[in-house]
Amino acid sequence: AEMDSSDDRRHSYHTPFPQGNALRVFCRTNNTFACPICPSTRHCWRILNEVKDHFLGVAKSSPLRGENKKWIRHRVVARNEGWME
Repeated sequence: AEMDSSDDRRHSYHTPFPQGNALRVFCRTNNTFACPICPSTRHCWRILNEVKDHFLGVAKSSPLRGENKKWIRHRVVARNEGWME
């Protein structure tokens, strides 16, 4: 029996992580926005500016700077979406 790939997260299977220009905010089928970097967060933003605030908040956070992968990936998404230079 085949499993739907949308079930992967629910079953804790590892899914490929987007890289570079492919790392972007995604819109779910229920018209909410989600963070591909923080899948454990239960936030489903309905307004793009709210998700933008999330990405810029993490990307500009001084305590997270350095080699923190979440900080780096949030910066990449913010750049890919045109929110940072």
